[in-house]
Amino acid sequence: MTEERLQRVRFFEFLTDEERSEFMEGAEPATFEAGMEIISEGEEPSSIFVLTSGRVEVRKKIPGGRDRLMAEIEAGRDATVVGERGLLGRNKASATVRAAGRVEAIRIPRETFWRMISDGRPAAFKLSYRIARTLAQRLTRLDEEVVEAIRDLERRGETDLEAFRDRLIVEWIS
Repeated sequence: MTEERLQRVRFFEFLTDEERSEFMEGAEPATFEAGMEIISEGEEPSSIFVLTSGRVEVRKKIPGGRDRLMAEIEAGRDATVVGERGLLGRNKASATVRAAGRVEAIRIPRETFWRMISDGRPAAFKLSYRIARTLAQRLTRLDEEVVEAIRDLERRGETDLEAFRDRLIVEWIS
């Protein structure tokens, strides 16, 4: 993948050519076959992945030892990113991302990102800002969905916490 292709990824479009090159210096190609885990829920995050082709499933563990499909992400014509939340904090991965078929990606290790932060590289700070904005947008959407789920349950006369929890788990990411 060239820096030009990285420019078409929303998370990287705002970087200069030089800044994209900085990320690409530490990047490496990665291929995942169907069923392989790219990110494992509960594990330490290790990288951000730019998906250049293929489709992944995002799954979340739920009580009873099961998991639930939360989203499907298709790289399609435009590359997309998974694992961005894990770059900023020390939290464990919040969901499992699994290849639904053959997936080709570019792996940018967390160490590369943190080295760039330590070196004061503007590209890493710009990416941090983009991730923070994305997370804030997701949190706003989640807040709205929680309120709507509560209203819907109240309209149906349900006050069951388990029904609320199930609806929240099913709808909060999709």
